[in-house]
Amino acid sequence: MPFVRPLPRPYPAWLSLLVFILLAVVLRWGSFFISVINHDESTYIVIADELLRGEVYLRDAIDTKPIGIFWLYALLIKLTGGSIFLLRLAASTFVALGGWLLALAAVRAGGNSVAGWTAGTVYIMMCSVYTYYGMSPNTEIFFNVFTLGAVALAVAPRTYDRDRDPFWHWPVAGLLLGVGFIIKPFVAAEALAVGLFLVYFYVRRGEYRRLFLGGLVLVGTFLLPQLVVVAYYFHHDLLSALWFYTVEVGGAYPIELPWYLRLKFMGDYLLRYAPFILLGGVARAQWKRSKSGGSWHLERFLLLQFILVTVVVLLTGKRFGHYQIQLHPVIALWVGLWVGRAWGNWRHWQRVAVGTVVLAVGIGLAHALYYAKKKDEPREIADYLAPRLSPGDTFFAINGFQIAYHLLDRPVPTPYVHSSLLFFDHHLRAFQIDEQSVARSLIDDPRVRYVVSRVDDPEADTPLARELLQHFRLAGKINETLVVWERH
Repeated sequence: MPFVRPLPRPYPAWLSLLVFILLAVVLRWGSFFISVINHDESTYIVIADELLRGEVYLRDAIDTKPIGIFWLYALLIKLTGGSIFLLRLAASTFVALGGWLLALAAVRAGGNSVAGWTAGTVYIMMCSVYTYYGMSPNTEIFFNVFTLGAVALAVAPRTYDRDRDPFWHWPVAGLLLGVGFIIKPFVAAEALAVGLFLVYFYVRRGEYRRLFLGGLVLVGTFLLPQLVVVAYYFHHDLLSALWFYTVEVGGAYPIELPWYLRLKFMGDYLLRYAPFILLGGVARAQWKRSKSGGSWHLERFLLLQFILVTVVVLLTGKRFGHYQIQLHPVIALWVGLWVGRAWGNWRHWQRVAVGTVVLAVGIGLAHALYYAKKKDEPREIADYLAPRLSPGDTFFAINGFQIAYHLLDRPVPTPYVHSSLLFFDHHLRAFQIDEQSVARSLIDDPRVRYVVSRVDDPEADTPLARELLQHFRLAGKINETLVVWERH
């Protein structure tokens, strides 16, 4: 049973997408200018640069992420010319596209236009408040688009209008989930949720033949992007490297976090977004007081998805806020659908829309003021080195300023782009990195003319750094904390 009778769409789809893009930009524009919000984003950009130079991932450039995010950033760099401003604008467009797909899912599940607008707006707001929960472009805001596309296409309409069952939804949904998976394997949670829904849907209808065929094509198209990745590494004779960095390195990370801290991690997330959760809870209670009857299958699906994503996130033993961005769509869609159901015919939504715009402008200005106060050291490094580097020269940044390679359009002289891989013991062990060998390769590379480090930083007092700096002399200071070393 739907929430209320779906209302005619007052605007064409392209216009609602444009509204969501404008909302995302208004909320996020203050972060478009600084070169680094999060070093993971810098790593995506720099490795994408390396791929565009013809380098091969997991041979010439190495990180812990699957190749999908680097292929995606390589495409975005080609489209934007590599401008940090435009790359952030592109990331905001992905956030807006996620909100638009949530709105589409809400309407296709039997909700009204209020449900759609609420779901999309809540998602964009959730992604645009906290630095490590969506403001910093990370894999989650990109793969959410693909998982949301699968849910909006194959799941949402089948929770409402079961008489319409276009079979082509399943192969397309599988392909979307497969693309999301090569961006980050955490998408397995949504893939499993969609697969279980397929089983639930056809078993209730007694259509076992369509269950078999639907499951077959869903899995088959899900595997297609994985086969493309395997073919890429087979072509480069790197299947052993793919296995090592995908399976063995991932399994080598210690998971020592007690379960009570993992649950605290989840509690922190729920408290951060308590206003939205309370809004959905109040709307649900309001509906229950005024109406009766009618079960709605999408809420059960969202509960299943929430549980599966939570399990995947907690199993890692890591408390990175960006992991929980994967939960944003579940909460946003749940809130939107109950708000649409309880207050879909309310007369004062124009006032709410004006209030949302005012709030978005305020948040956007707050971000602008926050990031304007932060030092942009990678740009200082780029400004210092640009007139000193000859064509063909490059540098080595010890302390995690990898975006400076992008700003200077210089190749990275080591495969290990993210500095933490070379300076954190658990990464050295997991990746089986020989520090002395890396130091020697940097010393023997005539392109490496400068080394940049931070004064009194522990990362500058490691076997790699000590060995390397014996062959460089102190050349100057960029600011009170950054120093530059030049080859003897």
